[in-house]
Amino acid sequence: MEALHVSDGELSILRKRVSGFQMLATIPNRGVVSFFLSFSLCYVVIALYLRSKCYRDPSSLFFRPESARVLTYSSFRKAQARKYADLAALHTPTKWVANSTATEFCIGISSVSRHGFSYLKETLGSVLEGLDDLERQRIYLVVFLAHTDQSQHEDFNQPWLLNVADNLPTYPDDPETLELVRQLEASGDYEAHARKQKIDYTVLLSECARVDAKYTMTLEDDVIALDGWYHRALGALHTAARKTRELGRDSFLYLRIFYDGRLLGWNSEEWPLYVELSMAVLIIEVLILMTLRWRVVMMRKTLTIPVVFLLCGVCTPMLIGLFFAAGRNCMLPKKPGVHLMHKYGCCAQGLIFPQHQVLDHLLPLYGETHDTHAAVDTFLEDWANNRDNLRWAVTPVLIQHVGGKSSHGAGDQEMGSLTDDMPFDYSFEMNDPIKLAKEHQAWVAEMLRRDPAVGGQPL
Repeated sequence: MEALHVSDGELSILRKRVSGFQMLATIPNRGVVSFFLSFSLCYVVIALYLRSKCYRDPSSLFFRPESARVLTYSSFRKAQARKYADLAALHTPTKWVANSTATEFCIGISSVSRHGFSYLKETLGSVLEGLDDLERQRIYLVVFLAHTDQSQHEDFNQPWLLNVADNLPTYPDDPETLELVRQLEASGDYEAHARKQKIDYTVLLSECARVDAKYTMTLEDDVIALDGWYHRALGALHTAARKTRELGRDSFLYLRIFYDGRLLGWNSEEWPLYVELSMAVLIIEVLILMTLRWRVVMMRKTLTIPVVFLLCGVCTPMLIGLFFAAGRNCMLPKKPGVHLMHKYGCCAQGLIFPQHQVLDHLLPLYGETHDTHAAVDTFLEDWANNRDNLRWAVTPVLIQHVGGKSSHGAGDQEMGSLTDDMPFDYSFEMNDPIKLAKEHQAWVAEMLRRDPAVGGQPL
């Protein structure tokens, strides 16, 4: 058998490795290694838990769009909406009654043909399905098929639409306006859409101005409303009015009932703040540990310099990184209630305006402008920013955006399927239809209990 020859260099390396293992075998270092291994195991468990919890947050590293964008509750409401509309085609349901009840909402919906595809039936059905007669009688529903030739719209002259809408207006019988709209329809580009959209909103708001409603709600024609939106909206409006007074202001511009969940994550313009807060956590941690080590004699053996370095230089940065990786909406979700939302409030899927705002500002604003550079939502936000108007939003949202086929050509998808660039609220799909129905029924019962003769006053 050949003798094993080991060079001096190899022998030196072996001695260093043996020395390293002996160092790890010492009691202090063995404790550090054991702690780090235990921490790593806990870290993995926490990461797996966050992976299962935060997959609906688009700002999360664990975001799974194929699962998060599944229309669970929306599909349930769509089925209810279609059933309601099909029945409405056969028998006219309860509608707004002029001069018999106090009109709470005028709801205005403008709808444009999507070339063979329409969401309007499901949108209107979800808004009306489940409403108590007392609630429906307080709603004036305006549906505007925004074409100079309304027969171009898929739902034109449909029996269900004729039976559910309180008003189906057309463009004003003004040759100049009609010719302008025809030109904008023929163009079809973004600037034409931006200009025409303001004309369409003027038609809607003018019709709403004819009734003495407390609030005007504008909805896009590709949204789904949850069961009980009516009483939640009223409660949020009363809260917004109270908070407005607490701020020393007389009025607010609108209450937002939908916002895009994708825009409420870790925003790039706020990264300096995130870095400052992370550094502050590390500094505070170092100060606490070093104070304990200095003041408490018994802690000096435990809080050695290697241990302090491991905690502050490795473990805490790993936890901070996991916190940000999990996503803002998952780790710091908005509390239920009414909040100011002057930024990141996309888009115009659902807004509720006090009626005086419609009469004093919106109608003149949309009617007189010739702006072609911004759609209604951007145009309104710019105007509100210049005037420092208060804009509130309700959490959780009351409607969901389900449109995947744009009315002006942007982001069209076959059969209207959802895409990642469409506004979407990921928490909406977690609604429990049974709980919502019970909540709604309880509110109606309370309203009747207050005044059985007329249904009581809104809570």
